[in-house]
Amino acid sequence: MIHYDLHTGQAHSNEYGTYETYGVTASCCGNIVCTIEDISLEKDKVMQLVKLCNEERLSLTHLEETVESFLYDFEV
Repeated sequence: MIHYDLHTGQAHSNEYGTYETYGVTASCCGNIVCTIEDISLEKDKVMQLVKLCNEERLSLTHLEETVESFLYDFEV
């Protein structure tokens, strides 16, 4: 079974310096199988996405599509 967690990363721009970004990490049996980084700067929204993925037992094959929907269509 796939379990999803919040991924915290860092990015850098000349204008803003270093800042935190948030994404999703998928793991199976304790092993990381996929990470999608830099989804949003808004931690709470990505946490809601992670919670939804776990509650719906999202298949890994649908993660990328779900993230795209989150970015373009989904209101949290």
